[in-house]
Amino acid sequence: MCRIQSHNVVYPEARDPITGDCFRVVECSSCGATYTAPRPASMDRYYPRRYRAYGPLVTLILGAFYRMRVSRWAAWKPKGGSVLEIGCGSGLMLAAFSQRGWKAVGIERNEEVVARVRPGPGVEITTLPVEELPAEARFDLILMFHVLEHIGDPVRLLRECAKRLAPGGRVVVNVPNFGSWQARFAGTNWLHLDIPRHLVHYTPKTLAATLERAQLKVIRIGFASIEHDPYGWVESASNRITGRSNTLTRFLMGIDRFGPGVALSGVLGMVLTLPALLLACASWLCGCGALMEATAVSAAESSRDRTF
Repeated sequence: MCRIQSHNVVYPEARDPITGDCFRVVECSSCGATYTAPRPASMDRYYPRRYRAYGPLVTLILGAFYRMRVSRWAAWKPKGGSVLEIGCGSGLMLAAFSQRGWKAVGIERNEEVVARVRPGPGVEITTLPVEELPAEARFDLILMFHVLEHIGDPVRLLRECAKRLAPGGRVVVNVPNFGSWQARFAGTNWLHLDIPRHLVHYTPKTLAATLERAQLKVIRIGFASIEHDPYGWVESASNRITGRSNTLTRFLMGIDRFGPGVALSGVLGMVLTLPALLLACASWLCGCGALMEATAVSAAESSRDRTF
């Protein structure tokens, strides 16, 4: 964001699906960045202990999809390299990198999560911010998987990441796509809006501009997300039909118990699964997927063509 105070209101009222608190979504009239307003003074209330604390089955499924992503990322350096994941959670991706011969370091701000995690060999997890890592630390790959949208000052974080890249290194950023078909269809009912935890709402254009302000150059952007996009269609459509907020997601995180609302959303989910898959695939082909992945390099090295 360029910090100019003039803005246009995109959604005058958008509610947090967990607390019910009301916020706005506004667009900067100068740079086009879209963000949540007002920004809470403290985010503690909006990150309950059960947030993203899925049960064993969901964790197993997501873990399988995440390992597929890691396999693609790691193929860039078959003999191994070094990776830094910011917002690594329990370290599922880091463990997959380590198994492929990579040196893996993760940053996780939740001290309770870090205390519970027992990283395997070749994996280190710390609560230190990236700017406080050892001065000599450099990484071939810096990964932010659904993290940047939670950051109020993304340019500052990305500049710190740019400083930590090894020669020829890459930054990979995954965020929801506010310009997607799914976002336009669902509006304030969009699963991936997730206000106020998502402070900034990116389109391909504003994500590239944010990376460029941090002296990073996008060399590739993709939209396929089999683990999150079809489910987003199901939950977002269910939100519109039932008037409830993320019923299945709240149940899967253990926030709500099973009841009639969950049963209804489950039935809708089964009915909507095939249309959701078809819509997701079509949106990927048209560059309008609900999630996007940008790969960037140091701006000084952007003249080279690098693709995964």
